[in-house]
Amino acid sequence: MEIIELTRDNIDEYMDIIDIDMAENIDRYYFRGLVTLNGGEAVAAMIWEYLNVESSVDNESAIRFFKAKEQNIADEMLKVYKEKIREENVKLSKVVIPTTDNREEKTILKNAGFSMKLAESDLIIVSLSELSGMSVMKSRHIPDGVIPLREVTVRQFRNGIDRCLKKGKKGLCEDLKYLPVSYFEKDVSCCYEKDGELNSFLLFHQLPSETISIQLMICMDEDPKTILLGMIRSFVISMEDEYSPDTKVLLNRHNQASLLLAEKLLPRGFGLLVYEGSRSEV
Repeated sequence: MEIIELTRDNIDEYMDIIDIDMAENIDRYYFRGLVTLNGGEAVAAMIWEYLNVESSVDNESAIRFFKAKEQNIADEMLKVYKEKIREENVKLSKVVIPTTDNREEKTILKNAGFSMKLAESDLIIVSLSELSGMSVMKSRHIPDGVIPLREVTVRQFRNGIDRCLKKGKKGLCEDLKYLPVSYFEKDVSCCYEKDGELNSFLLFHQLPSETISIQLMICMDEDPKTILLGMIRSFVISMEDEYSPDTKVLLNRHNQASLLLAEKLLPRGFGLLVYEGSRSEV
């Protein structure tokens, strides 16, 4: 049995075991991964992301993908994982895995010291047609200053993102300061420009599965409600121009702004059921 580190150069060889949407992250700044080979065949794999590395908070690891069907194989992979995260001074490991076809993984992780439980995740999947039907879309008004990402210069983008980071705002992107503007869907993502500067963002990324996934939703304007609703309208209208009504949109209730979208605009939206857990690494 051999355990090797996943890289952009080798990950294509193991796509039969790794989720396509997770695989694209392997060359991002804080993502790492392992795959276990038995006789040359991939029998287990995991991908994780380091959190809080550039802050004063204790370093954590969030396991974003975990696939293993046998305890002994998983234990060997988790030993290597433990060695890797020790090098980064990680104090806590967290894990979230979907409930579908993952009962073995839940048991394996529990046996490895993770406190696992069934929970409702922050993720909500909706169709574009559902977004088009939101009450807020009865008005198509978009405030002056809300502009599509495609009209933003790289310098404007970077300056705006720097302002977000100085306020400790990075959305779902731990590596936000390292991501190029091209990572985001320029035709449907939007920003708010005021006095020549960007102070609000609604950024989306298209996953390899073609789902449109929210990445950053932040408003630093004096009138956040008006600007947020304007950016939401801009996003939905742009989506209607570019995509079919059954296109899936992945929302993550990761901050107050995204909670506004998920709970106020989509009151019947329920998060996906997941198994979640954690383990102290001290």
